[in-house]
Parts: sequence; structure tokens; C-alpha cells
Amino acid sequence: MQRLILLRHAKSAYPPGVADHERPLNNRGRNNAATIAARMRTFIPAGARTVAVLSTATRVQQTWAIARQGLEVDVRNDRSLYLAEPDTLLETASIIEAEVGIIVGHNPGLEELACAISGAEAAKDPLTGENLVDKFPTSAFAVVDCANQTWQLSAMTCTGFAVCR
Repeated sequence: MQRLILLRHAKSAYPPGVADHERPLNNRGRNNAATIAARMRTFIPAGARTVAVLSTATRVQQTWAIARQGLEVDVRNDRSLYLAEPDTLLETASIIEAEVGIIVGHNPGLEELACAISGAEAAKDPLTGENLVDKFPTSAFAVVDCANQTWQLSAMTCTGFAVCR
């Protein structure tokens, strides 16, 4: 069994004249990113080799710098994750050689992949009650387990969701 966590970056600012790739987190985003660490840790088994692959966008890098608190994680940056499609996200998951992989990126790709894995079932955050199939907001993550490491949708099951606000 291999676990994958799909994490959407925290809320970003829209400063005038700043390119999308370079947009930083806003105050709410920084606060929400701090909440991610505690909730995400509950889905990572103690001692599990964990690798995080991050989009190179500033808001993703800043989210991860805060959210990784207390985690022992190898980190890789991958420009192809910037606004990546679900197929690219699955391809990235398939080459992560770890018990737990974390992909930190953007919508709509993360939302589309989480919805495809969940199917028609309502996936609700047990703490907030938010339905993540309808919307995968900033600072949300989905936990996916894959029984045979093929990373085909038929072998994947979402086992947890969280919105960190």
C-alpha cells in the first residue's frame, strides 16, 4: 500500500504587476498553512519514508515552508506541477519512491483528480463538513491509498479529506 496526499496551496494574494507564478500567500493563507501541518501529520505513519513534490510557484513554496513543520520529508521541486492536469499529477505520483508521497500544487488539476478518485461519493471533511468533491478549496488536501502502486484510478481509494482553515 502506498499513500498519496494531494495538497492545494494556501490562499494567495494578488499584488498588482506580479505574475501568477510569483504570487505570494496572503495573511489568511499563512495562517491556514500552519493548520495544515497538524492535520496532515495524522495521515503520515510514524517512520514512513515521505517525499513531497512541489510546484515551483511562490504560493506553493511558501505553503510548504509553513506546512512541513514537524515532518521529516525529502522535497523535490517540479515546474511541470504548475497548473498541472490530473494525468501529470498521476504520472508524478507513480515515480515517487516512498511510502507516503505528497504533491503540492494547484486547481483545477488537484480538484479534478480528487473528484475522479472519489467518484460520485460525497467526500466530506470530518471536522468542517465541507464537501471536497464540489470544491477543493485552498488549504485542502485529499489522502489517497493505492493498493497495487499502479496509480490507476481503479486501484485508488480516498481515505481522508481536510480543509485547513
